[in-house]
Amino acid sequence: MGSFIKIKNLRLKNYRNHKDIKVKPEKNIIVIYGKNGSGKTNILESISLLDSTNGLRNVNLFEVVSDKLKGPIELFGSNFELETESSIVNVGLGLKKTNENFTKILNINNSKASKSALKNELSIFWVVPKMSYLFQNSSEDRRTFIDMMINSIDKEHLENISKYLKFKKERIKILKRTNFENDSAWLDTIEKKMCNFGMIICDSRRTFLKSLNRKLNIINNKISKFLLEFNGTIDQLLKKEPALHVEQFFLKSLKQNRFKDSISGRTNFSANKTDLIAYDEVTKKEAKNFSTGEQKLIVISIILSFIEHLQTVKKIGLIFLLDDVFSYLDKSYIIKLITKLNELSIQTWITDVRGDFIENDNPLSEIIHKINIGDKGFKVQDIKI
Repeated sequence: MGSFIKIKNLRLKNYRNHKDIKVKPEKNIIVIYGKNGSGKTNILESISLLDSTNGLRNVNLFEVVSDKLKGPIELFGSNFELETESSIVNVGLGLKKTNENFTKILNINNSKASKSALKNELSIFWVVPKMSYLFQNSSEDRRTFIDMMINSIDKEHLENISKYLKFKKERIKILKRTNFENDSAWLDTIEKKMCNFGMIICDSRRTFLKSLNRKLNIINNKISKFLLEFNGTIDQLLKKEPALHVEQFFLKSLKQNRFKDSISGRTNFSANKTDLIAYDEVTKKEAKNFSTGEQKLIVISIILSFIEHLQTVKKIGLIFLLDDVFSYLDKSYIIKLITKLNELSIQTWITDVRGDFIENDNPLSEIIHKINIGDKGFKVQDIKI
């Protein structure tokens, strides 16, 4: 597959409240509108599962199967016809039950494929309502928000985080033993690996934020410039110390904390002991202290900066999912956000309760294809809800 990618056809069978639905988008920007509960987000969720284990809702896979399904799990499925620069690719997603859990089955062009077969060809980035409260949410939510962006252009990033967490868990498991001192050599090895992956993760985040900061725009007339940074010890040290010195400090801290960590049962010094901070460059006022409306604009400004950053990197097949974001944005931001995505030729799927926000004189009317879910005027094929 090449760098350009879009969904030409989508079909869901027994997916949540969709018994059998076919969607054939006509343009790069697709707005799916309809009343709450009609299944708009379910369509976006099915797309997100192409590039995620648990999708944009972070669900257990058994939850996506219709509770009205009468018959074998093989009657459930998602099918996508993907258009790339050089070919048409048919992708099918199904489920297999193992003990009490479900796992994904991936087929590409009617042949079984590994779950990671699309990893280097396709990325899905989504914005869900929860993200509008980013600076009121947890530090983990803020890290994940940035990590998703990085992973859209660097598919090794989340893998590095996964490996780091694996070694961190293994280290704690050893430290919980009564005589963990006997495993000192093995702990040295694990901590070295933790440092290696931890440094890569911190450096990737730091480098990415530098790029975002260069492109962050004014969000209103009260703020001339705001900046993003991670506030963890390692992140801050990397701003003023050579990476080798920071790595040695990291390794030394892990070793010194072994007894403390064995008592607490958690890693007290870690690459993920960090939080995303957004602040006014002049007043140093942090985003969490701005009004709720201003915080939402800061989040959208970060996303706009990310879109501009995409223009400077090696292209990768990327699809955007925007779930119910128009409810808290004024018209000017909606137009700016969608126009930029369209200029980059990034297929974007949007949900909204209403579809009439695009007026006849709106510049978006020429680039948006609207799909109505749940009304007799719908443009979705063979809809059964």
